[in-house]
Amino acid sequence: MAVKIDHGERGKVTGVVYADENGALHEQKARAVCVACNVVETTRLLLLSESSSFPDGLANYSGHLGKNYMRHMANFAFAVMPGPVNLHRGARQAGFIRDEHDHNPERGFAGGYLLELAGSTPAGYSEFAGWGADAQSWMENFSHAAGVFLVGEDPPQESNKINLHPTEKDALGLPLPVLEYSYHPNTKAMLRHAIAQARELYSALGATDIRDDSDQLGGGCHNMGVARMSADPRDGVTNRWGQAHDIPNLFISDGSVFSTSGAPNPTLTIVALAIRQADHIAERMARGEL
Repeated sequence: MAVKIDHGERGKVTGVVYADENGALHEQKARAVCVACNVVETTRLLLLSESSSFPDGLANYSGHLGKNYMRHMANFAFAVMPGPVNLHRGARQAGFIRDEHDHNPERGFAGGYLLELAGSTPAGYSEFAGWGADAQSWMENFSHAAGVFLVGEDPPQESNKINLHPTEKDALGLPLPVLEYSYHPNTKAMLRHAIAQARELYSALGATDIRDDSDQLGGGCHNMGVARMSADPRDGVTNRWGQAHDIPNLFISDGSVFSTSGAPNPTLTIVALAIRQADHIAERMARGEL
């Protein structure tokens, strides 16, 4: 487990300190370091790498590290259909409806969302039916069950952030990460609209029973933000290549660099940015800049 990124007096990283299975510490020297720990641990590792040169955490001169954490508007809607669906025979998420993807303020919120095909297990579907005969009926009709995953843009908020716990530690004695997060009113308005559209879709297809969690959010968590890209070093943590503004040979390679969340699932964008970043690093190494 990586516990610290070492850096020298010239403001460049020099390697990564990690703990082995016995807790012993080792250092891996490096010409450059790319951090891809899925936002929460990326933030923690950079904060743990503080020093007299970086008293507020590595790459945090701007004070933006850990802030503007995003996770998407996310929820599910399920239904029992008049004919067999057999989602268990296909991909878990293989279809998308983009009708609500665009920005249209007339709907009562900013940004957009997607309706995605969502598979589940009999037990997963039954959670929407509660207990007893109702849940049993849903499980017995599993072959006729259909699911929709609702996912949409989550606005960045500086108050949504990740930091280190002042007293609680993990098995290695390192401070645990703490997430402070609340949903934006825009996200709640988007969810209400998305649930209504999912219900209309199911009704048009003849669904006999429709269930949703319209009273709450949290059906998914796509970690983004906290080390966002910015043209001005005062406004973020990394530049367009995911390179830390403060440290020329430190790169962030996961969803931490997102400045906004967009509506779609973030994985393919993360992959595209990482490939683009790798090409950039290779070119700089070839020129002797790293």
